[in-house]
Amino acid sequence: MVAVKAQDADRVVARPPAEVSFYLVYGPDAGLVAERAEKLAAAAADPADPFSLIRLEAAQVASDPNRLPDEAYAVSMFGGRRAILVRDAGSRPSLAGILTPLIKSPPPETTFVLDAGDLKKTNPIRTLFERERGAYAIPCYADDAAAIGRLVDEEAAASGLSVAPDARAMLVAQLGGDRLISRAEVRKLCLYAHGKGRIGVDDVAATIGDSASVAFDDVVDAAAVGDLPGLSLALGRAWTDGMDPGTLALSALRFFQSLDEARGAVDGGRRPADVVDGMRPPVFYKRKDKMTLALGAWSAIRLEKAGQLLADTVRDARLNPALSRQIVADALVTIGRVAEQAIRTRR
Repeated sequence: MVAVKAQDADRVVARPPAEVSFYLVYGPDAGLVAERAEKLAAAAADPADPFSLIRLEAAQVASDPNRLPDEAYAVSMFGGRRAILVRDAGSRPSLAGILTPLIKSPPPETTFVLDAGDLKKTNPIRTLFERERGAYAIPCYADDAAAIGRLVDEEAAASGLSVAPDARAMLVAQLGGDRLISRAEVRKLCLYAHGKGRIGVDDVAATIGDSASVAFDDVVDAAAVGDLPGLSLALGRAWTDGMDPGTLALSALRFFQSLDEARGAVDGGRRPADVVDGMRPPVFYKRKDKMTLALGAWSAIRLEKAGQLLADTVRDARLNPALSRQIVADALVTIGRVAEQAIRTRR
């Protein structure tokens, strides 16, 4: 029964306690959730057995309550330890009932890792993991400057590069929000600087600048405010620039999670503009008007449905890379149409 503190999460993931068999990884940074869940599952699996890491989707487990116990108690082909990674677990609160008897009577040499996305404190899965002995709940919040700096240093060192102090400061200022997006951007930079030995400010400006974040924002903002022509143009630019569809879907999911968190204040009587002004981290000034419009248009129920759609989209894009562009585009257009109708109704 451990609710891991955010500042201790990396240490726990790097050295998971041997006596713990159940891990819940959750939080608003979907990229960091996915990264930590994968690390925990890989560390728990037997490296000599390629079948020792079992990946399941939460929808599969929820539709067949016997699926998870059957996998857990099955005898491994090669013996040794195993790991079961359940993705998109937060979308299926009923998993709490399936997991409870497993936590009470843990299968031998089996570790369970749940990739759950953002969860409220009242979510049954989070409540279960924060209550039961032998279970860890690991939160994943947006990286601060120190965490981004460590990420930059880690990726640069892995590529045999050093980073000039001013270039590092520039990177720290421009990255963050989603761990997978940040890591992908730094890896792109390292590839660009390959053979130079040292990353400088010019390298950062040439490969990252503000273009990546602006491109993501253009697509997500257009969908959120129902600007269908703008969404079509932004998606076209995104695909032309080689933007990863799964990463775009993660960015959209995080945006709508932020809206969902802020919506409670609006429902409590505050003006959308005032809520946006008080959001942390602060909303970039060029996005405030669209964020305010979206916050006023999207009700709590609509936000919940949009979050579920985007969580499913992230999963489906990951499972079907050849169709990922169409999957993500269809989801964003659907969201754009809902927003367009909601905003038109309010006028």
